[in-house]
Amino acid sequence: MQKSLFNYRPEALILQSFLLAALLGAILLKLPISSTETPLSWINALFMATSAVCVTGLSVVDLGKDLTLFGQAIILFLIQLGGLGIMTFSMLFLIFIGKRISLYSQLCVPDLSQDMGSKNVRYSVFLIFVMTFVIESVGAVLLFLNLKNYHSISFAAYSSIFHSISAFCNSGFSIYSDSLMRFNNNPNILLIMMTLIVLGGLGFIVIYDIVTIIRNKKRHNEKIFINLHTKIALAGSLFFIIFGAISIWLLENRGLMRDMPVAYQFFNSFFLSVTSRTAGFNTVDISLLSSPTLLLLISLMFIGGCPGSTAGGIKIHTFLSVFALIRNKMKGLEMASLFGRKIPNDTVDRALTIFISSLLIIFVAVFLLQLIENKLVPHLQVKLREGFLDFLFESVSAFGTVGLSTGATSYLSFWGKAITIFLMLIGRIGPLTLGIALQTRQKSKIVYEFPNEEIIVS
Repeated sequence: MQKSLFNYRPEALILQSFLLAALLGAILLKLPISSTETPLSWINALFMATSAVCVTGLSVVDLGKDLTLFGQAIILFLIQLGGLGIMTFSMLFLIFIGKRISLYSQLCVPDLSQDMGSKNVRYSVFLIFVMTFVIESVGAVLLFLNLKNYHSISFAAYSSIFHSISAFCNSGFSIYSDSLMRFNNNPNILLIMMTLIVLGGLGFIVIYDIVTIIRNKKRHNEKIFINLHTKIALAGSLFFIIFGAISIWLLENRGLMRDMPVAYQFFNSFFLSVTSRTAGFNTVDISLLSSPTLLLLISLMFIGGCPGSTAGGIKIHTFLSVFALIRNKMKGLEMASLFGRKIPNDTVDRALTIFISSLLIIFVAVFLLQLIENKLVPHLQVKLREGFLDFLFESVSAFGTVGLSTGATSYLSFWGKAITIFLMLIGRIGPLTLGIALQTRQKSKIVYEFPNEEIIVS
């Protein structure tokens, strides 16, 4: 019997799903009814559709001015589809590997790794939809209570729904021309948006585990046990948010934020730290940040959020697995460990592969963008917002599906946009599909080995 693609190639199915959604979205955005004036070009339509379905947020048009309500609805639908899709596929992947009764699968899916029948799969997917609906609904209501002070009731309701979905799905799309800069002095709106972004970046598995722990604690008053996956997600997210916020404040409190009251400086620093790891909203002009701050944001965008979430990047667990390996190697240990637990070698190997391949993809993309956009222009003659740091920032933002921009996106040529589209796609589906491919092949038998020979590494 011929093998089914659905049964044997889940990574190919994910790729095809995202490509199909992006193409259909581009066709709809190309329609005259989607634009307020002239229809979008094919490359711009594909760029916007890809950015939406990959929940990135990079934009080559002004969403609120250049797209009609129909066009904005298409973008919102693609955002929700991309956000739910990646979570659902991630869960199905984790459930799939959970059948193998491996230590890694039990750590990732602590309460769902047993009895993985079709009923449990349907139940897990159902929980994802319920969790998404509840969180986005609560977020929309809270945003509406604040936005009704700025807009009419109808527009405030629409804006609340749009930004709640966009924030939880970590897409960064906004119907405001200045993103959220107009609200940088409103702590309530910033706090609501940050909460939605963080919840989306933690992912279903972590939220489900937290709810389960709280429920069991109330019922049985037992000692709380938190599995390694959730520990890394919570501790890693907290560390990068605080570290990023303090660093941004120290770098910009006498720079871009010098005219803000100290309280607003901290709020905007925390918001930028949260949004730079995955979401892409901004409350300050990114192009006016100092170079050290941009480099800090690049590192946060590269790391991203948690596995099985709407966030992008290589993921916290990947980064910390590599960090743990390097740290222990320097101590003379032959394993990677976190929180007193050894991380399986197969997991570390996958983390290293994702980490190194991601760096290589970004390097090639930045090189091609420099070559295409600047050709062989001497460095000192490069135009504003088309320099090396700008293209590095845009490339990491696209690959990490973040959506922050120094402004270079709007200057990209046809082929520059094509490269960015590829980066958004590979950044969204790459780490997940690569993880699936490596997981499904890790049990393959090695039929031969090459002889060992020492080399000098220094």
